[in-house]
Amino acid sequence: MSQLVGIFSQDGREVADKLITMVETLHSQDVAKANFQTGKPWSVSSSFENVTGNTALAELFSPLDIKNLEYPYLDYGDNLVLMFDGQFYNPSSLISDLPQNRRLTDKTSAETLVRLLKEHQGDLDQRITRALKDLDGNYVLVASSTDQTVVMRDPLGTKPLYIAKNGNFSAFASNKKALWRIGLSNVMPLRASMLAIFTQNGIEIKKAFLLNKGSIELKDLGQVVDCYHEAICSSVRKRLTGVDKVGILLSGGVDSCLIAKLVSDIASSAGIKVIAYTAGLADSPDINFAQEFAREMKFDHRMKILNISDVQKYIPKAIDAAEERDFVQIEAGIVVYAALDIASQDGIKVIFSGQGVDELWGGYSWYPDVLGKDGRQELSRRMWDDFTMADVETLDRENKIARAHGVEMMFPYLDSKVVKLAASVASELKVTSENDRTGKHPHRQLAKKIGIPNKYADRNKEAAQHGSGIHSVLDTIAKKNGFNASLVNKIGYASNKITTEKMGSSSRYGYQYTESSIWQVPEHVQLYLDTLAYNKGMLNELQRERIESFLEKI
Repeated sequence: MSQLVGIFSQDGREVADKLITMVETLHSQDVAKANFQTGKPWSVSSSFENVTGNTALAELFSPLDIKNLEYPYLDYGDNLVLMFDGQFYNPSSLISDLPQNRRLTDKTSAETLVRLLKEHQGDLDQRITRALKDLDGNYVLVASSTDQTVVMRDPLGTKPLYIAKNGNFSAFASNKKALWRIGLSNVMPLRASMLAIFTQNGIEIKKAFLLNKGSIELKDLGQVVDCYHEAICSSVRKRLTGVDKVGILLSGGVDSCLIAKLVSDIASSAGIKVIAYTAGLADSPDINFAQEFAREMKFDHRMKILNISDVQKYIPKAIDAAEERDFVQIEAGIVVYAALDIASQDGIKVIFSGQGVDELWGGYSWYPDVLGKDGRQELSRRMWDDFTMADVETLDRENKIARAHGVEMMFPYLDSKVVKLAASVASELKVTSENDRTGKHPHRQLAKKIGIPNKYADRNKEAAQHGSGIHSVLDTIAKKNGFNASLVNKIGYASNKITTEKMGSSSRYGYQYTESSIWQVPEHVQLYLDTLAYNKGMLNELQRERIESFLEKI
């Protein structure tokens, strides 16, 4: 698990001091001024500064059980620096003829990528795109040559990366705070399948891979279930390579139960220890379902039972880790943060998440209403749009919360083969009609096929914040801290005056098709979250200015 940073000067000024500030921010310790010491939870594996001093890069690592540490590739003769965060699952098929004297470690992915780069012609960004098109992995990659640096996210955006430019400086980092700390006030995510080119002229953003739905080929439910079983087992196996202990986020819904059963079955035959983790309020649906499922499956299961005081304690922690102020982001993040608290205490370094199923297989409660009101073509479009938003609406948040605990998050449902399969399945098999309140039938049928009882396989979809009970207590916490409707009216606060961006399909459009009260954001709760985020020094400059204009009236 790595964190990547880089900074560039367009006017020739040296950037080493700013790089140190970014490294310190990522590390949360004063390690950068201590000669990049190792042996701490986050250490700097390598740094690079070009001859003129106007480009500086660094990679921080936290050792994981999943793989041996791969140091960045530095070749001053070829004027090439390469570093990445993530995993490549099929480099061995491409490395067999790599000369032994060109390897830093056995079968290192960095050396494989360098070899592939040298086999292609063109600018660095063109060579990278061509070299990576046949590689299977979850990654953010940085490649730097004499005159440009290219950073790229994988086609599904399973690892976060942010970019920013201000005046004569531009930079990238694995989180937003590192960029805010050096005075870059307008930070934006590099989206899935995109690459950013840093040169003396600034930042240019391009599409690296075209992620498209493809054509509908599968319409037989039995065939789909069999193909899905094969694809998801392959996805789990490759993500278990090299580990001896893993965790699973278990909510008691079909998504987490299915992945928990598969991970447990595959891991047990390989001697890998598996522990399931659940967080929620006492007697919440997730706690009850997860506890029953773990007992029936005989899983090692740990729970974090939360009270209102616990939730209030986790709110600022979730804001800080996720680097967000949005209501939906924070209430969903609290559950993950609490579960990872106990997982990290157990020494878990790799944990599996069930994210991605609802968008791929038709699980959201408003999908039947979209079908009934707007037709099947519109339903398919909505589902694909929701899927392509997963990088910024779900994955970035969960990755950063996991990273705050020193844990690597795995998303087996977002394996390239699984995604390609799901995209080729007719939507009629996913949501059968406007009266179909169950949805994602191939997914549920697979759960039953591998031995998951019907009460879990057929459990209706509940968002994590509702199933865990978090949603209902945020109102209480906000009011307890003096944030209520009267205050909102007094200062004229409206969340859409801070930003019109909606995070999560429920906030973007889902509330229009179903009971809006459970999805629309209470203004006084959002004001409470805005205040906490502002006080922690978070957010881009425009958001901070707008929030400050309201806080001055309190």
